Amino acid sequence: MQTGTTTADDTSPAPPHRSRWRRILSIAVVVVVVLAVAAFFVRLPYVIISPGDATPVNDVVRINGAKTYRSPGAVLFLTVSVTNQRPNLYRMLAGWLSPDSDIISEKDDLGCLTRHEDDVQNEMYMTESQQTAKAVALGRLGYHVTSTSHGVVVFDVGCKTPALGHLQVGDEILAVDGKPVTTSAQVGPLVRAHQPGQSVAFTVRRGTQRRDVSVKTERAPSGPYKGQAQVGIVATDDLTYTFPVDVRIDPGPVTGPSAGLAFTLTVLDELTPGSLTAGHDVAVTGTIESDGSVGPVGGVAQKAVTARGAGARLFLVPTTELADARKHAGSMKVVGVRNLSDALRALQAAGGAPLPPAPSTTTATAGVAG
Repeated sequence: MQTGTTTADDTSPAPPHRSRWRRILSIAVVVVVVLAVAAFFVRLPYVIISPGDATPVNDVVRINGAKTYRSPGAVLFLTVSVTNQRPNLYRMLAGWLSPDSDIISEKDDLGCLTRHEDDVQNEMYMTESQQTAKAVALGRLGYHVTSTSHGVVVFDVGCKTPALGHLQVGDEILAVDGKPVTTSAQVGPLVRAHQPGQSVAFTVRRGTQRRDVSVKTERAPSGPYKGQAQVGIVATDDLTYTFPVDVRIDPGPVTGPSAGLAFTLTVLDELTPGSLTAGHDVAVTGTIESDGSVGPVGGVAQKAVTARGAGARLFLVPTTELADARKHAGSMKVVGVRNLSDALRALQAAGGAPLPPAPSTTTATAGVAG
């Protein structure tokens, strides 16, 4: 009788169903890897807005030609972090999951402007906010401030208007139909002198090049000039101010108009004894107009988070954005303001020093051109 051992055949084929599942698993792994890699490169037409930084304005303001006063505490100007390139899928996912971030479409953010035009417009906003803040603050203290217009600049171009694709944000308008213009107030009447449907000849300087641009007018659908010719632009004066006190503001790479009120309050605080903020850090956001009115800025939810994280005890915001700010402010006190006087009252109510009474000075800066 023979004895022996039985061995298995290792080369025998696997059952058909097992081989099929291995192939499916392999394909699935490849697909997942491809998608994971692609997610780095797929860019979506959205903008993500997240909390930014809180900066003491007195760190970026320098004043010469007048007595200044340093006091504890500071006005904080706030920024938001905005994606300047289309985010990939991973960045989008992080934005969706963050309770402090907002995601908006690129169209809603940019409107009809290109990213370059949007950058130019925000730089213009920042320049204007600094100049207006200095004029309002010095005027509030009784100084005489003058301004002279040295040209007209295209500030905005309306969507679905004749000017779109012909005139650009940042274009300096030199003449309309051959007639030189030096103020924005001159542009509208020259456009409205045409019948709707007729063309207007603009002479502009774009960068270093001078060019002639023809724009066909349309009938204004509404507003004070309803039925009259328009091309769909907003123009602003290129103003040069004469300030009796040398005030310099250097916010670094920050652009946009939202620090206007913060700049104004800091110049006032630096030029008067006592502390407007009662020695505490006060967060401030809002545009400033030449008449002292405060305008909305956007991103107040993210700015409230930034202000809270910076330890601000008080947050001043435009009245129209008060509800949004309070939703994200935690225990931080938030006060809505309509103008500079409201802001000064809110600071004084919080223990800040009052300003001496003085006449104010107003200066016009921009208008609808046609």
